[in-house]
Amino acid sequence: MNIKWTDEDRQFIIDNAAFMKDIDIADELTEKTGRKVTLDAVRKVRQKLGIKKKRGRGVCGIAAEKSDKNS
Repeated sequence: MNIKWTDEDRQFIIDNAAFMKDIDIADELTEKTGRKVTLDAVRKVRQKLGIKKKRGRGVCGIAAEKSDKNS
């Protein structure tokens, strides 16, 4: 079943993506909304919002965008 994402849910992901792991965001949204929010669902929405996480297991933070060297 597809989750209907509210603006508040999306804003929560935007506000916390740099400080929390996706699994922790999913757990918090599950508790807050009363419906099961999965890790994959949070990842998918975060990626659609254009937020890229730093690579590495257990690392919190937003990846810096690569700048164009020719500019």
